[in-house]
Amino acid sequence: MSEEKNAIQKLYEDPKSKGFINHLIMSYLPIYKTEKVFNFSDKNPHKCNVCQHDLIDVQTVFDKSRDTDYMKDSIHEMAESIQGKEIPYEEKAIIKHVTHGAILAWTGEKTTTFLCMECVKNLLEMVTNGLMTDDKNIIWITNKMKRDQLFSSFKENPALNKEEVKKVDEIHKRVDRKKVATFGDLEVLQNLKAKMEAGNS
Repeated sequence: MSEEKNAIQKLYEDPKSKGFINHLIMSYLPIYKTEKVFNFSDKNPHKCNVCQHDLIDVQTVFDKSRDTDYMKDSIHEMAESIQGKEIPYEEKAIIKHVTHGAILAWTGEKTTTFLCMECVKNLLEMVTNGLMTDDKNIIWITNKMKRDQLFSSFKENPALNKEEVKKVDEIHKRVDRKKVATFGDLEVLQNLKAKMEAGNS
């Protein structure tokens, strides 16, 4: 019996939502791009943009965990657990007074989306599997991400002037379009790399 597909896989296999998953891959991966949401910019309820689970930010957890009722119930819960008594999930102090079933929100780079950690893990797993099974779309995205990272290291380097950064940007766009760099482009990049290394030393 085949395993049921998770929400990430279902969206990726739907042509209408595949572009959205591509966006998530570029925003949340590599995993260092993923970070906890410390404070939502508004006070509206938030849900995971993939699985729709309720989300909560770090600041809200911190604020609500200072509540007197939470502290009182936490102490009671600790005493009960010492006696070997099990507390039902919905009666746990953290659920009753702090999260109300919501889970911590995560976000990525250059995105307005929020995900739960389960969906971030599913996203990473899908990309890993895609690379191992030669998924052409995932290979294309990861190659694009590598190119973007390489060209960003040029564009953000203070050793290069505006004209040189503009030249790098032109090469970047050309490589993205044609998927290859000319010998002339490579020579320009090698010269600029030498300049950057000289500046660093």
